[in-house]
This record gives sequence, structure tokens and C-alpha cells, in this order.
Amino acid sequence: MSDSKEKLIVLQNELSNRIAKIDADLHSRKTSPKFSDQAVDRRNDDVLLNLKDEAQEELVLVDKALLKLERGLYGKCEKCHEVIREERLDAVPFAAFCSECAS
Repeated sequence: MSDSKEKLIVLQNELSNRIAKIDADLHSRKTSPKFSDQAVDRRNDDVLLNLKDEAQEELVLVDKALLKLERGLYGKCEKCHEVIREERLDAVPFAAFCSECAS
């Protein structure tokens, strides 16, 4: 499980850094006086905000997985309480459900 903890911590750091970079990019933008440039900037901001939302949602799942690891519940399906296969946890280290329950 320590390998899982390392993966989760690396992922947690990557997501936190991604969120910080997006925030910095959004706050450092200067508004263009041209309307057409403003429209492009607004679309770019929308994309960045969507990426930030996705990263924040994934970060919540990673934090939850780390908490489960501390409590000895990591790797157990939240629905059927069976063990989640190692292959699934390798692919999605924050998986809360086994493959069958996730379907």
C-alpha cells in the first residue's frame, strides 16, 4: 500500500500545482481593448476554469483516498465492500468502487 500512498501524494501535488498555475494565469491576464480579443480571452478563461474544476474534483477524490488509506479502508469498494483489484487501483489510484460496481 505504500506504493499507492506515494502515487496518491504525487497525484495530489500535481493537481495542486495545476490548480495554482491556472489561478495564476487567470489572475495575471490583462483585458484587451478589442472586443474580438475579449471574446477569445473569455473562451480561454472558460477552458481554464473547466480544467480547474476537473482538477479540483480529482483532488477531492485523491484526498479522500489518502484518508481511506490512513483509516485502513483503501482498496475496498464503497458499494459492495469487496477488494478493488490491484490493476484498477494502478490505473485509478483513487478508485472508490470496484469495476463491477463502477459500471
